[in-house]
Amino acid sequence: MPAPIVSWYTSDNSSQVTQWDIGTVDAGSLSTTFTVLIWNNRGGSTAVSDMQNCTLTTKDSSGGNTGELVTNTWIEVKVDSLSETAFTAVGGTVTKDIRATKSDTPAKTIKGPANDGNVNTANTTANFSKVTLRANVPPTATAGLVTFLTRVSYQYT
Repeated sequence: MPAPIVSWYTSDNSSQVTQWDIGTVDAGSLSTTFTVLIWNNRGGSTAVSDMQNCTLTTKDSSGGNTGELVTNTWIEVKVDSLSETAFTAVGGTVTKDIRATKSDTPAKTIKGPANDGNVNTANTTANFSKVTLRANVPPTATAGLVTFLTRVSYQYT
């Protein structure tokens, strides 16, 4: 079966997300929240492999585990697909399990069946995970521009 086809979309599913511009966040403050849908095979007419053991974390701009934002876990996530209300800090090797909305989807899985790409229909709820992100910048943060990656890791067969 073909590899997963991963894409990130706005919470209303109207446009693809290629970057998260947090804007300016003062030290000791929270950023505004940013909700995204992480899709496998959005609108695909044929099935692809499931994304298994899905986790979300942050990396530095080179894909490593350095920098204040990563090592001090400034980015927090809650998995709306699981009806979570509390945020969990992530960064580097500190990850958060994610999974699709459909209740019978296995833990840490985003499935890859054919679907119409519409979040309001039953045939897509196994194909995406809805997550909300925010930055929680500590009072001791160094001032300046911080670039980083938000990464979903997974396996497939």
